[in-house]
Amino acid sequence: MTISFWWSRVDGAPAPQSALPSGRMSYAADVRTAPPSAPSSPRKLLLAAASLAACACQPRPAPPAPYPEAAPAPSSAVVAAPAAPDAAGPAPQPAPAPRGDSAARPPQAAAGDGAAGIALDGMSPVKLAPPPFGQSLVRPAPAGSSAAPRLVKVAEQKNEITDEAAWFTRNGLSLPLLEVPSASPPSGAGALPPFVPTRYRDQVLVRAIDHGDHLALLYGPSFSDARFVAIVDAGRKVVAVLDFESFLTPREIAPGEASFVEGRVVWAVARDGVLYVSSGHMTYAASSKGKNAFLSAIDLASGQLLWQSAPLVCNAENFVLRGDHLLCGYGFTAEPDFLYVLERATGKIVSKLPIKSKPDFFVEKEGKLFVRTYDTDYIFEIR
Repeated sequence: MTISFWWSRVDGAPAPQSALPSGRMSYAADVRTAPPSAPSSPRKLLLAAASLAACACQPRPAPPAPYPEAAPAPSSAVVAAPAAPDAAGPAPQPAPAPRGDSAARPPQAAAGDGAAGIALDGMSPVKLAPPPFGQSLVRPAPAGSSAAPRLVKVAEQKNEITDEAAWFTRNGLSLPLLEVPSASPPSGAGALPPFVPTRYRDQVLVRAIDHGDHLALLYGPSFSDARFVAIVDAGRKVVAVLDFESFLTPREIAPGEASFVEGRVVWAVARDGVLYVSSGHMTYAASSKGKNAFLSAIDLASGQLLWQSAPLVCNAENFVLRGDHLLCGYGFTAEPDFLYVLERATGKIVSKLPIKSKPDFFVEKEGKLFVRTYDTDYIFEIR
């Protein structure tokens, strides 16, 4: 018999030495019957077996850390506080600024929610009354009387459906979104300010939208279903916390469709004391008898509904508030797909344009409206 050594991976499967990463090897011995041409004395075999037994009894040395400089500190270590401005050594680096008009904001908190964070948990939300789930006007929202923008198509191109990130990059576009722990960072997302709570009571932060002069924070029971909207101004003052639960279950539900029509808040922006918000469920309009995908205007001070749009006008991931008008769109499988221009004061539809598939994103840039749909990309001049 002869004794040979072979390497094995940590999971026990044999592997050649050249395939093993440094610091992650284990050892094993394989005693195999030697061919007749390789005789061996019994004494040598006994000595080799004893040596193997002694090696097997030794504890395996701990593998070296692949990056010693990144090794964790001992549990008793105390993390040092940032040095004072006049202390020796380099000054601590500031946290990354959030996307948007950072000049309009005070400096960010040093870390976490803490004492400098926004204390949302102590604030009771305003529960909104059930909306009519249909076009209605209680009173106009404050707005001017400028002419409605006219959208003129200047480009149309089929996309690859999965090349969404490339579309943003290729056109130099981004949405005013901030990174949240519950989701992968969207294209061009900015850092979430440390003072923003990632939970509101038992609700997780679903979306953080940086509109420059305010943040719209969307919280919900899961990472995709937003129900609460908190508006925070540039001075980190919480302007309002609104509970949209009554907006998320339609009044009429087709038989057997109840589990498919639970809605969510999708996008929100505040202007002149009014919150403009889109909400609805992501399934066929027939499931709620056509009562889906609304834009609504809410008075931030009272929580009163000012107006609600006609149904089936906005189920994209965002909409654009442009001057005295709102640019949005709706579409779904086997349903008509359109872009809409709405009056900001009343929610009334001013115009609509047919498109080839459901719109997903709207980005205004340099006098043009870039529209990403399920399978087609558009560019419109805004005239």
